[in-house]
Amino acid sequence: MAAALKYLYQVGRRNVAVHDPSAIIKCKDEYWVFYTGNRSYRSKDLLNWTNGPGGLSAPFDWFANAIPGGFRGTSYWAPDVSKIGDKYFLFYALSAFGKNTSAIGLVTSPTLDPADPNYAWADQGLVIQSIATDPYNCIDPCLITDADGKHWLSFGSFWTGIKLIALDDTGHRIPGSPIYDIAANPQHATATAEGALTDRINRSQIEASYIYQHDKYFYLFVNWGLCCHGLTSTYNIRVGRSDKVTGPYLDKDGNDLEKNGGSMFLTTDGPLVDTIQPTQGGRGGPPPPAQVHAYIGPGQAGIFEENGKFWFSCHYYDGTTPNGASILSIRPLTWDAAGWPVAGEYPDPAPVPTVRFSQGGRGRRGGGGFGGAGGGFGGPPPAAPAQTAAPASAPTPIATPTATSN
Repeated sequence: MAAALKYLYQVGRRNVAVHDPSAIIKCKDEYWVFYTGNRSYRSKDLLNWTNGPGGLSAPFDWFANAIPGGFRGTSYWAPDVSKIGDKYFLFYALSAFGKNTSAIGLVTSPTLDPADPNYAWADQGLVIQSIATDPYNCIDPCLITDADGKHWLSFGSFWTGIKLIALDDTGHRIPGSPIYDIAANPQHATATAEGALTDRINRSQIEASYIYQHDKYFYLFVNWGLCCHGLTSTYNIRVGRSDKVTGPYLDKDGNDLEKNGGSMFLTTDGPLVDTIQPTQGGRGGPPPPAQVHAYIGPGQAGIFEENGKFWFSCHYYDGTTPNGASILSIRPLTWDAAGWPVAGEYPDPAPVPTVRFSQGGRGRRGGGGFGGAGGGFGGPPPAAPAQTAAPASAPTPIATPTATSN
């Protein structure tokens, strides 16, 4: 267990439960992460995180038409937060169980600081939705603003993969604009009736897109596999890049992400540990084996850059917790000589959070993407091992080649 915990802190374990985290964003002197379940965390140092408010209140009137008979009340998924002009834009998804009856909505606020008198999230309505006859699923939104100031939103889960649309400055789709196909995993795709449960794991296992522009390329991160099964989750993060935001995105071997391409970026890893609780590994998942890896099924990529340093954020399922709690990870990110991103590790001894906050992170996906059928969220993360070094004032990446900020 000690070796496993040591490894987990080297790869950025933050001791807080979270699922589908947004990329990190800074407001004033605080860093923020929003996540599934209409929740957030805030931090002064990127190391210690405490609870923050969500961005949504009661369901808005338009939800009933977008998700007829299916919206679960607070099941806001996979939020994405960005700043455009003088406002923060928070995109989020809602969906009916096991269907592509889904929608992406938007709220905005002048600030993320709830103590600021200007703090107020305003409903900006529907951005895009999908229904049973659509070949895509409108969840997992991600905004990218390119170097020319144009706004784009990627989204998609299972079905025919990841899509991209152009947005105007208000965060809404430009009328008449096309939907671009940018990534798919058709080797796992089948055509069946909407909501059929018999072949969930055979549908196109791809979701959780994230686009980041660095130097001359746009980098597209996607998840393959299944989330939300705790210790038996099969999520892994893949990457490709393009010199145009609309693609095509190619992996390191030149394979198109629209045709099963995607270089492996992060996957299940770390020392083996004894299964803490050898029971069901999450809703619909098989029982876990006698031993599992410490770091399981990383997903929901995000990149944050400040003062020329880069950090990579995601959630992962923690093999040192009962049933594999979904935990926030923030680790150094560098770029290799060919310009590809590399997930780094903190040097030993790695920084360890002093703040432990076990509440939160239990918001479960209730459908939509079939990898997100709920479950797999275990208990709070255990305390840091006693032999681990005292916490740093802020995480500092290991020495790496110079990286140019975008």
